[in-house]
Amino acid sequence: MTKLMLHRVRVIFVIVIAVFVLLSGRLAYLQILKHEYYWNRAEKNRLTKITLVAARGEIYDRSGKLLVGNRPGFVVSLMDLGDGYDPQTISFLSEVLEIEEEEIYDAIQGQLYMRYLPLSLKSDISPETIARISENRWKLQGVNIEVHPIRDYKVGSSAAHVLGYLGQSTPSEAMQERWAKEGYVYKVGDMVGQTGLEQTWEPWLRGQNGEQLVEINHLGQAIDYFDRIEPVPGHNLFLTLDLDLQQVAEDALQRRVEAIKTEGKGNRYAGRAAAVVMDPNSGAILALANYPSYDLNTFRQNYTELLNDPYRPLNNTAIQGAYPVGSTFKMVTGAAVLEEGLYYERHYTRCPGVITLAGDTRACYNSIAHGAVNFYDALAVSCNIYFYRAGLAAGADLLAKYAREFGFGSLTGLIDIMGENPGILVSNENRTLYPADAMSLAIGQLSSYTILQLANYVSMIANGGVHYRPYLVQTVQDSAGNVVHETKPEVLHRADISERTFSILREGMRRVTQPRGTAWYNFSQLPVTVAGKTGSAEVGRGIPAHSLFVGYAPYEKPEIAVAVIVEHGGIGATGAVPVAAEIMEYYFTGTIKGVMDDDADAVPAAD
Repeated sequence: MTKLMLHRVRVIFVIVIAVFVLLSGRLAYLQILKHEYYWNRAEKNRLTKITLVAARGEIYDRSGKLLVGNRPGFVVSLMDLGDGYDPQTISFLSEVLEIEEEEIYDAIQGQLYMRYLPLSLKSDISPETIARISENRWKLQGVNIEVHPIRDYKVGSSAAHVLGYLGQSTPSEAMQERWAKEGYVYKVGDMVGQTGLEQTWEPWLRGQNGEQLVEINHLGQAIDYFDRIEPVPGHNLFLTLDLDLQQVAEDALQRRVEAIKTEGKGNRYAGRAAAVVMDPNSGAILALANYPSYDLNTFRQNYTELLNDPYRPLNNTAIQGAYPVGSTFKMVTGAAVLEEGLYYERHYTRCPGVITLAGDTRACYNSIAHGAVNFYDALAVSCNIYFYRAGLAAGADLLAKYAREFGFGSLTGLIDIMGENPGILVSNENRTLYPADAMSLAIGQLSSYTILQLANYVSMIANGGVHYRPYLVQTVQDSAGNVVHETKPEVLHRADISERTFSILREGMRRVTQPRGTAWYNFSQLPVTVAGKTGSAEVGRGIPAHSLFVGYAPYEKPEIAVAVIVEHGGIGATGAVPVAAEIMEYYFTGTIKGVMDDDADAVPAAD
């Protein structure tokens, strides 16, 4: 070997030794000095925590009938494995799940960015769709298929506006603050209640999610499972609502509306109705019915159609719709003149059918002359002229004062579901009124109130002036059956009206359902005595009036109070009364014998 070759060998040997030392040093640095750091990184790449969604609390009616439960359903989610979301995977999921790609990217941007945490894309996926995704799992990155509890609405469209539904839309700040006070802090992307009890009682219903430590492969698919924290189911709600009575009310409203739409030449204005049934001794709501309604299980597929429906089925008419209430208001007018000593109950005044007062000519229904009438007579036959005179005697300010005593123009206090309308109480405080306006106010025109307010109003007459907070949730139980909350009747106000005046109002309402009374025919078939008042509220020339009824029973010892409206249903006796009569008939007998089938000749010609 020449010197030159020997020199080269030595140089190469030195280089090899140097490289070996460098590699050994680097290896020692990584495996010894940086062992913990890189071990943690490897573990994080290999392991991830999957949320185990807690079963949501169930909802039952007052007798324990299940209204809302849960069933297992497939949920598809997407996860970033460290290199971002795969465009091909997103494109495939967009097609299969029928979601716009832009919607998926918006969801990715909208969530708090955390690598290796699944982003839920769609729930309650059909088995056919799951099969198609499974066939392509080998090329999809970060796709997970899990089984979650899915909300199952057992009664379809019944009480839909009470129960509400879930969604991922961000709730209002006010609702988030309310939830936070009750222990739940909202996180973007959470599936939460959007309306009804599902929304208001969210912190109680949602439960506590668990966790599962999962080993994943390079596609984000679970290959092994480790530590697990079991989820805790949400609390169950037991309502004051009576499902059978609720469905009777809904069915009666539907049949009455459909009949009105097709009677005679047809009524193109009719199409909406609502009813509220309450316990006047506690404020418990036994039924809160709206027509039309919508199926909570399928409304998402029909959402656009429902949103564009002119009858607005998504609206909770019973608590949101505000209407002139017609002659059902006459007990307020009676309370004003009786309590202030302007009239006494047997004070007679003459009804000629048509009269000019305060420079304005007014008439009774169909200009019928009732002759000499006192308060009892006037309420029984709904004589407008008697109440025009009473309204002028009292004046608008006094009528407003007594309307407020009955809770009109303000919220009733319902907090179990949101969206209650306070109504509009017209007075000199918010509008310039003329003397003749007092006549309109006296028979329930100009001002606008809700059906829930009417139910509260008639409850106060029945119980002697106590305004109880209306409520829908009676008790809340945890998953073990322990009662964690119970609602007690809460008095919000006591009307400053004497018991003598209340007894006069009640007797007048009793006569409404007796022979000659405007509501006699339908209620004459019931096994109990009913006290009530019919009403027809004018809404425009040539447009059928709204039909209303308020009442309670039994007269001697009230158990239920009922308020009904049938929009554009005509006079109270033919529109709202048959609905209220069926509700009461079912409540007191457990059957329906057909009081909806009116005998036109038996219905008094009054509102």
